[in-house]
Amino acid sequence: MFKLLLRHVPLFAMLYVCLSLSSCKDADELNVELMEQRLAEVGAHPEHPYSYIQNHPLPLGKQTLKVLAIGNSFTRDALWFVSELLEAADVDVQSYSVYYVTHEAASLQYWWGQAEDETRLTAHHLAGRRMTQESGTLAELLAQDWDVITLQQNSENSILYASFHPYLHHLIDFIQQHCPNPDVTLAWLMAWSYNDCDYHPWTNYERWLLIARTTVQMVQEDGIDVVIPVGTAIQNARKTSLNSKSQLTSDGWHLDTGIGRYIAACTWVETLFGPVYGMSINGNTALPQTIDAPSQRYPSQPVTEENRPIAWQCAVAAVVSPFQITLL
Repeated sequence: MFKLLLRHVPLFAMLYVCLSLSSCKDADELNVELMEQRLAEVGAHPEHPYSYIQNHPLPLGKQTLKVLAIGNSFTRDALWFVSELLEAADVDVQSYSVYYVTHEAASLQYWWGQAEDETRLTAHHLAGRRMTQESGTLAELLAQDWDVITLQQNSENSILYASFHPYLHHLIDFIQQHCPNPDVTLAWLMAWSYNDCDYHPWTNYERWLLIARTTVQMVQEDGIDVVIPVGTAIQNARKTSLNSKSQLTSDGWHLDTGIGRYIAACTWVETLFGPVYGMSINGNTALPQTIDAPSQRYPSQPVTEENRPIAWQCAVAAVVSPFQITLL
């Protein structure tokens, strides 16, 4: 136990320094170099000797995929254009199902509370064929033959590993208890960082470093090693011509309803559907329509034939290197 605590002293020290800040700081004040070094040490191949579970791999070669995403508004952002992408990829619509159960700003603690309280929920059908149970308690919704169940922490706490527990372990146990598929894969949606200083003291890059490091720790200690690296894909895009004044957000934290959501959906499909169906997002012909919401603070950047290839590259690079920024 003492060795385990020593192993994470650098992480705790970095988080303490970051949390003590009250305004935008220079990168060197956050000791970004140290954080980058620590992330590079474990990011490429994050071993998990202290894993809570041994996760099941994606059902490669099965050519069917039933996915339930549990989360919040960031989940909806990431899933927004998934249906259009799958349709354009000519994936047999009867071979997959995609559902989501979300609540605004819902954390892991929130979802464990819903499970304990046996709250009735609605699973929203997004794409593919319908499942039998679309409403009920979380236990009842889980009691179907899902292939993949995705989880995430709310964006505010996505940099704080301490906020994950004990709720993540409770949810893992609950899923394994109620899902009838003994080989169900657990996946983790990696959040993206906020716009610089709109609502938080760190730059988007500094916050991404914390999210990435916390995600690596989750892989190591909890064992959910299928990561949907939307946060890294968005960070990749912020280094390209796709970046905008809003830094690909619509309000400082949610994604731009055009190219931002498109990058996220590309990452989601590339991570989960790509390996199962032997496909890639590269060359996908979907051209989803951008609809600005009245409450948006920033105008959206539409998806076009010209900017799609850059979005594909950002997503694919993130899937290949989930914890490293790729300069395209």
